[in-house]
Amino acid sequence: MPMLLPLLLAFTVARADSVDILVKGGTVYDGSGSAARVTDIGIRGDRIVFIGDAAKAQLKAGKVIDARGLIVAPGFIDPHTHSMEGVDRYNEERRKNIPALMQGVTTVTNSPDGRGPWDVARIQSETEQKGLGTNTFAMVGFGTLRSLVLGASSAPASPAQVDSMRKLVDKAMREGAYGVGSGLFYAPQSYASIEEAIAVISAAKPYGGVYDTHQRDESSYTIGLLNSVREAIRIGRESGLTTNLGHVKALGVDVWGYADSVLRLMREARASGHMVVADQYPWTASGTGLSAALLPRWAQAGGRDSLLARIADPTTRARILVQMRDNLRRRGGDSTLLLINGGANAQPYIGKFLKQVAAEKGMPAPEAALDLIRQGIDMGVVSFNMTEADIETFMKDPYVMTSSDGSGGHPRLYGTYPRKIRRYVLDKPVITMERMVQSATAQVADVYGITERGWLRTGYYADVIVFDPKTIREEATYVEPTRLSVGMRWVFVNGQAAVADGQPTGVMAGKGLRR
Repeated sequence: MPMLLPLLLAFTVARADSVDILVKGGTVYDGSGSAARVTDIGIRGDRIVFIGDAAKAQLKAGKVIDARGLIVAPGFIDPHTHSMEGVDRYNEERRKNIPALMQGVTTVTNSPDGRGPWDVARIQSETEQKGLGTNTFAMVGFGTLRSLVLGASSAPASPAQVDSMRKLVDKAMREGAYGVGSGLFYAPQSYASIEEAIAVISAAKPYGGVYDTHQRDESSYTIGLLNSVREAIRIGRESGLTTNLGHVKALGVDVWGYADSVLRLMREARASGHMVVADQYPWTASGTGLSAALLPRWAQAGGRDSLLARIADPTTRARILVQMRDNLRRRGGDSTLLLINGGANAQPYIGKFLKQVAAEKGMPAPEAALDLIRQGIDMGVVSFNMTEADIETFMKDPYVMTSSDGSGGHPRLYGTYPRKIRRYVLDKPVITMERMVQSATAQVADVYGITERGWLRTGYYADVIVFDPKTIREEATYVEPTRLSVGMRWVFVNGQAAVADGQPTGVMAGKGLRR
């Protein structure tokens, strides 16, 4: 052992003076929101081990990346995306998550809107073993639990059923969930009262974390946007969790201009001692399902067989159509709903607006939509229902993070982060690059408690991106939503290059994170 000691010390010194990868001379935004500085970043293994002047430190590197004129930042963390929803069922190509990586996204949630897993340990360990292109983190899903315990029933949960759901929340939190997600806008979650939601979600209180919600109403469907914000804040407060308003928006003509009022309610809650934040995507069109957009929730109670029975009854069908007409009105009419995906029977309608489909069928738009749903062609829709003024108002708020809500058929799955950088930082600008990076990195990590990521700091995991501010932009459009973004030159996930010289490498270095 005495003879080996000098050799071990010599090896340690050599390692301290060398890195696997040196990103040299880039304009570095560290995630803090502070001004950028030109400096060098050294990566060894899966960690950042050096930040400073590499030449002065006489640092040796296995590979040097010349980042002069380029921006270096922490990998983006997407707190609300469907890119990894159902990840345990994905094939290898889907698990690579290349559309996210080409935007600089290195960590994603794996099922928002209350659809998160209850068996967190299994999902995270199994998918990591299979291979992941990006890191993932889980929120236990209130909707998942309610469906598991009550099915599609609209009945209130009994005390025994509440207890069953609470036990599953506790299990998921012990296994590493970062909080509880809900989608109270969607059936069957929408059938839960606020009291039921609090009773279940508060099981997470001993662990802390985030209550992330697609709130009950982003428009004027039921309780209205502002009352829905108040409800979300109350659920988070009484559950002992930070409240996050997922993909915050003012959806539809009835609530355009309400962004200031939503932000005021958030400020008032924080002033009273409860932390409330939000995330947002930079698109004027949302994405959802045709039935979610237009059907009244009472018509969906009990599942598809119950819905078909109601459609078959003339009196009930007429009542459904009255409410569908109003739901279509609040979204801006039949020329604002673009049909984007579905099964094999949906192919003739993909890429058409509901107005076109209705004309082809020779019937009013609500009847045409109901006919599609009746046939089992419940398509996804892109819904053009927001204003630039509201988007920019939300974006400027320091408590609003960046997310994509990425889903199939909508360009936000492929282009959200480059779009925000190009459109709202470089071209307008609405916010600074410092704020853009912070809203997509350190702020998300801090809110969710994702440790040792989201910042460029020595000792942190090497989730590092390098992009060209001259060329970065989204290529995806509403017509061609699956075109990869450009301008991202290098993306490192846990120290491995998932994007190199602007091209995806196929490397799957992601981890299944646990809180």
